[in-house]
Amino acid sequence: NPHPAVSPSSAAVAHNQQRTRDRSDTKQTSTLTSNKTTGNHHLIPKKTTKPYNSSTVSSFSLERWQRDGGILGAIGLNAMFSDPNKDKFKREHKAAVDVKKDPQADAMEAAAAADEHSWGTVSLWCSPEELLEQGLGKGVMWYFKFGRFMILYNLLLTCIAAISWFTSLGVGPRFEETSFLFPGTFYISTYASATYPVYVFSVTLMLICCFALGPAYRYYVLWYEELQVVLRNKAAADGGDVNWVEDEYEGQYGNEHFEFVNEEAIDKIEYDFQMKTRYSPLGVLLSATLMLVILCVSGVITFYLQRASRQVGGNALASFFIAAFIAIIGFTWEYLCNTLTKLEYWAYWSDYFKSTCVKVLLFKILNIFTVFLVKRIEFQEDESNTCQLEELATQFFILLGFNTSATVANMIFVSCFTDPNEERSPDGWREFILSQEYVELVYRQFLVHLGFLLAPMMAIFAVMATVLEYGFDKYRLLRVCHKPKATKSSFRGVLAFYFFLSALFVMFSFPNGAIFVLAGSFGLADSDTCFIYQ
Repeated sequence: NPHPAVSPSSAAVAHNQQRTRDRSDTKQTSTLTSNKTTGNHHLIPKKTTKPYNSSTVSSFSLERWQRDGGILGAIGLNAMFSDPNKDKFKREHKAAVDVKKDPQADAMEAAAAADEHSWGTVSLWCSPEELLEQGLGKGVMWYFKFGRFMILYNLLLTCIAAISWFTSLGVGPRFEETSFLFPGTFYISTYASATYPVYVFSVTLMLICCFALGPAYRYYVLWYEELQVVLRNKAAADGGDVNWVEDEYEGQYGNEHFEFVNEEAIDKIEYDFQMKTRYSPLGVLLSATLMLVILCVSGVITFYLQRASRQVGGNALASFFIAAFIAIIGFTWEYLCNTLTKLEYWAYWSDYFKSTCVKVLLFKILNIFTVFLVKRIEFQEDESNTCQLEELATQFFILLGFNTSATVANMIFVSCFTDPNEERSPDGWREFILSQEYVELVYRQFLVHLGFLLAPMMAIFAVMATVLEYGFDKYRLLRVCHKPKATKSSFRGVLAFYFFLSALFVMFSFPNGAIFVLAGSFGLADSDTCFIYQ
């Protein structure tokens, strides 16, 4: 680690104190504070704050709730539909500012090129805070803190799932002749009817967690950032030096190159022509139309693939082929989305990635909805007395397995079949695009929540998948991808909206939402082999 978390020598302190005196006290930048008693480092914004008060972080009031946006802020609607670039393009265009590229963007690119070689070899075992110390920015730090948050969340789901699972084992699971002990005991199709009230209780807890996930993470971020301010103030009140790490961090990793650059300049997209509008309405319409067409085609292929493979090899083979198709179409759609978004001709990269991520997430969620709608249609024509729940649960397990495998496959593809020396672009193969990485985690969690209804103990496999994703993402960031540009965003508001949207699908999506599965709708309760409803 080129920047170990140790206290500075007296010479380093004296040197950095001299540098601090040469700098403006009002400069807004990011810094790290060091707690002398614990050695822990904390990211905090360097700005004038109120004196230390231990109640600052823990206090909660109606005024604070309203300041944070109330209910709309908690579920991410403010963050998703508020427009930070509103009227910005018109103002720039009216002022005759070159919308294609700010002159300072050249300085930003030159500084980024110089900074490309300044971060050394970072340990794969480093913490999210240590990633920040390497000049990767708060955005990267928050992504890996989010990964840890999701690991803990899935552990909580596992504990909730264990309530109904252990009850089922205690009562005694019931099997069809064709069922297997593993993973059959995880499926609610083997739960006895006496387990149904406990199953409803565990699903209710899961749904509460599902809807609370976005707001909980959002307020965790707000709490953490407030905590860092309090810790810095306490260290300053105790006479601690809170500037040396900031100065060392900037001096060693070249961030001073960026002090004279307008950071908003990097958000503008350069075109070979003069932009007249912030985006192309025709391009947006074309992009949305193509998405719907591809979604319909995917549904038709899924229907005939389900029918043909089920006739040849049974339900298990059908589930395998459909999961493989969903993984392939999802992977293809991610990269096709970039092409479609380019047709929309957005003026700013922030709008570009927001549009791309919304299309990716909606397509994947709607594709899952299509898959299970097709399966239910197929089951309505099935004259056998097999419980639908077993095949539906198997399908979710295979989908989760393919989704996790796709992470590994993508890294292998980028490592072996792309050129590390190719010219960089914001959406290149070797770019670690935070917004798209977040979408992948949200989509997987959507699968876990929906699959929980059919196999609650799927949550334990979600823990393993999230741990694996965390490790592979860190390896890909530090060993495969180019060094990303430092950002400050934690995506807390947008994530709150994504989780709220996915929770609505988990609750109400036809025909496999929670309200339909709990009620045993569309033939589930009528089957003699769906023991839980008997």
